[in-house]
Amino acid sequence: MITRRTFIQQSAMTGLALSMPDPLSVFINDSAFIYKSPYLSIQLKKDHPAFSFFSTDSLGGGMLSVNTILGTDSSGGNVYEGRAGRDSIAYFSKTKRSNIPLWKCRLSSRSFSLQTRWNGSSEDALPFTITFAQKVNHCTMLGIMEATNAMQFPCVLHFPGMGSFRVYCSDPSVTLLYDADRYTGSPFVKLSFPAADKDHKDIVYRFESAAIYPEEPGIEADKRYDGFRRNFINIFQMNPRIRSLANNSASDACTFTLYLYAEMAQYRPELVRGVTGVERARNSLNRYFEGMKGYGQVGYKNVAGGWQSEYDSCDAAPSVIMAACSYILHTKDMAWARANYEHIRSWAEKMIATDRNKDGIIEYGLSGNSGSWDGIKRPANWWDTIGFGHDDAYSNALAYRSCVLLAELSRWLEKTGDDQYFSAFAAKLKASYFNRFYNPETGVLAGWRSEDGRLHDYYFVFVNSIAISYGLVEEKKAVEIMKRVLDKMKAVGFTDFRLGLPGNLLPVPKEDYTDTDKRFGYGAFQVYENGGATGCYAYYTVHALYKLGMKREAEMILMPMLESYKKGDFQGHCPGSNMTKDWKSWDGECWGYEGFLVDNFITLLAVMDQKKLVDDKVQ
Repeated sequence: MITRRTFIQQSAMTGLALSMPDPLSVFINDSAFIYKSPYLSIQLKKDHPAFSFFSTDSLGGGMLSVNTILGTDSSGGNVYEGRAGRDSIAYFSKTKRSNIPLWKCRLSSRSFSLQTRWNGSSEDALPFTITFAQKVNHCTMLGIMEATNAMQFPCVLHFPGMGSFRVYCSDPSVTLLYDADRYTGSPFVKLSFPAADKDHKDIVYRFESAAIYPEEPGIEADKRYDGFRRNFINIFQMNPRIRSLANNSASDACTFTLYLYAEMAQYRPELVRGVTGVERARNSLNRYFEGMKGYGQVGYKNVAGGWQSEYDSCDAAPSVIMAACSYILHTKDMAWARANYEHIRSWAEKMIATDRNKDGIIEYGLSGNSGSWDGIKRPANWWDTIGFGHDDAYSNALAYRSCVLLAELSRWLEKTGDDQYFSAFAAKLKASYFNRFYNPETGVLAGWRSEDGRLHDYYFVFVNSIAISYGLVEEKKAVEIMKRVLDKMKAVGFTDFRLGLPGNLLPVPKEDYTDTDKRFGYGAFQVYENGGATGCYAYYTVHALYKLGMKREAEMILMPMLESYKKGDFQGHCPGSNMTKDWKSWDGECWGYEGFLVDNFITLLAVMDQKKLVDDKVQ
């Protein structure tokens, strides 16, 4: 590593040092122009316009050691000459002599710009392409996309764990080419900024460093919340090939995670001028209402095979309904509400129709009986390697919440009959829920009741906490349940909350597991979904504890998790391993495979709960 002092010494010796006032430093070596401030560290190739190093810290803390660049894009056969100025580098064509640079990058401590000008020779004008290594950072673009791979300006370039840039363009008719792919030897996120031509003779792209998060009084100067500030918008990952929010920019759109985006979006009104989180959630809803399939729905296909079941997951419809209702009730977007109400209602009707025996509990089409799984078919919900089937406690909690919200929406839209209908189903579900899923032998809610009548209870932390969060358990019993869960956690030896929370505290036996690969937890406790620790859905445990006034217990979990968010420990690949940090064993061994799951970041909402829920409830 070459230090700033070394660079200055070397440059001074060769007469190449450029005198720059702090906090921006500029250096030159044999192959690159190097710019560094507390907010960004950038290296540009000398022989053609491309980055060879790109790192940012939007909090200005100088955490700039990670190079996000996958590789420098070739010059496309063009021969360039780079000329450095005090705070810029300009690239000229060597073959077509002109005083007009084809590209010019200008730097300041918290921003930079890329300017392209037409010099009368359009064949010389090539796009400025940046290719990021997704294994290094799961960056994403966020903005308006009316066509595949085409992002409108302004937009946001976000680097999880690092920070964001708001990106502007001087020409409103220009769009950004945005692409991403993980099914390749080198997973990438690629941005291509069009060069000037005879119709667009002078274009300036401006990048402004920004930490985008909701302001919360009392935490601004508290370093423990740096992870909150750097990662709050991580959950918004836009896949450019389907123009929808997804697990990450190169991954699946999952129907059953839509409600998580909507929950998070309420607290960040604007990402950049004209672009909000709630609108990105609305855009994804539009795609589903237009007929797009996501993981969790019959007919969804991907490279790995897609959704292998003849039934939609039970949490798919509730998720769509909750997301749509949350969007409308938050924004009061009457026009969209009226235009899409029948779509929302049809999803609800489809959901309620799965209550085939009319007992108030929605049902999955597969039995959930032990030993019924074939290693291929998917179960009833997001936890897709565990044999949730028939009566699923998690999905029914979401179904209850979706009907409560839809009843509220129906009242707002003056749909009186619908209001009564959905309120009645919610009440019926709530009346049945506790008796259907409560296990008196353990004192907690089971994960599912299979068709043969058996309760399958492996101390599912997320099932109990989300049911309590949504008001399906009366308060006294809820406190008892959460204390039992915490006591069980201690008894089985899970104490390191920097890892997040396990989904279950007892091993799921092979006969109740859908995937027969040990790599995904089959007969392997603490591996992946079979008790592996993760940030996914930990929010609802923290939320339930805050809701019940159990502040000490809530922060026993939340504060260590915030430490991990600060370090980036819920994302990325593990050194010397193909495994990733989104799932870990209880001793910290990595067991994830994708590297980034948006669900890991919903827990950041608990920072808002610290103020919102505890004022009158602290024990």
